[in-house]
Amino acid sequence: MKEYMFALGKNWILSIAELVAYLENRAMRVRVMDHSKYVVVVRVDQEMDDEAVAEMQSSLGGCFKTAEVIASYDCRLFARAYPVRGSFSKRERTEVLAAPWADHVWKNIAGKRVNFGISTYPVGENDSIDIVRLTRNLSEAVKQKLLDAGAKRASYYLYEEPDRRNPNRPNTALWPQTIAKHNLLHPPNAEVLVGITDSRIYIGRTLSVYDSVLQQYRDEARPYVSAEISTSPKMCRTLLNLAGVRPGCTVLDPFCGTGTLLMEAALLGMRCIGVEIDGDAARGARSNLKWLGAEMEEVLDFEIIKGDARQLPEIIHDRVDAIATEPHLGPVYVEPPTREQVQQTIRELTELYNEFLKVAPLVLGDSGRIAMTLPVINSEDGQSHRIDITKLLRGTELMVYPLLPKDVLRPVLKKPKALALKPERQTLPERKRGQVVQREVIVLGRG
Repeated sequence: MKEYMFALGKNWILSIAELVAYLENRAMRVRVMDHSKYVVVVRVDQEMDDEAVAEMQSSLGGCFKTAEVIASYDCRLFARAYPVRGSFSKRERTEVLAAPWADHVWKNIAGKRVNFGISTYPVGENDSIDIVRLTRNLSEAVKQKLLDAGAKRASYYLYEEPDRRNPNRPNTALWPQTIAKHNLLHPPNAEVLVGITDSRIYIGRTLSVYDSVLQQYRDEARPYVSAEISTSPKMCRTLLNLAGVRPGCTVLDPFCGTGTLLMEAALLGMRCIGVEIDGDAARGARSNLKWLGAEMEEVLDFEIIKGDARQLPEIIHDRVDAIATEPHLGPVYVEPPTREQVQQTIRELTELYNEFLKVAPLVLGDSGRIAMTLPVINSEDGQSHRIDITKLLRGTELMVYPLLPKDVLRPVLKKPKALALKPERQTLPERKRGQVVQREVIVLGRG
């Protein structure tokens, strides 16, 4: 058994569901041991080598750091050592700053120059620990410990700008590009994660981080970009993992747009088929995949077909392993529409999706899954309107594939309401504050 800690994206519940799906797709037994809105700790039945960890991190859309757990503590120890308010316990602070776990991270460092960073992730609800003071003091303590162990030099990096999620909360976590810039994953350098939950403190040594610079380059440098119909690369990877695909699989995107999802699938070593009803977008998808192949200096295995997703059996003649897609989500609204406008849009989209899902099983392998987004549209009266799942699946042979299976959640894990993980979810939200049209994710399979 091995425990890993992951830094989560903004849609943290969806990030956990994707991670669980990725590990289960690779025949690993996984258990979610603990979590906050910022980190999750999972236990798997096998230890992954460096190559497997790097492949996992590059495949995930919702997790941007992977670390091995090397120590854990009762959070009350840290709360007494570094309380947000009131006096601190000198004895507890001394115990925290002793940092015995550092001996696991750094060995045989005599005469070496060491750069490191400590990234602290708060629980996210009712934080009782002064994470700014903790991170700075712990960094100083580790620096001195390294010098006492014979290091020629020890330097650390801190990030102290406001949190992008909440400007009123300090951010004490290094960004992946900072870690890459300073080579903090190359020994003897290191990044250490301090993950705080409502009951425990987890210490982890970072093994791999998300390559945000490369993703931004791919997203901006490709020849054909359409912001109105493009899905984020992170969301694309999440859909691919929820669909259960692996390198070598054939994946179909029947609403492929300009090919963003197919580009991510190609990067992960999959054969790609895209169907798009708009001729300009289909040509753009071909251009983007050809460009990607040239950038990778590889001949990618892909096919883009101008056609209608409701007529898949007439277009696709071989079975595919999985379908992953963001279908047409309706009009692009500048202002929230009226309730009547939204209801009409929901009716039209439900009909479109239902017709697609009636024929999708005819081109899908027997054990294949469909991962797709559905719109959640906010009307001017403040109400959210969703696709009715019963109407969505009426007349199809599909059923909902539950997200966050009950058996992967630790039974004794009791959480505050804001941090609770409800198992067996039909859909999970993928939302950005302020958007009129938001998304939720659903996974389907045969009954």
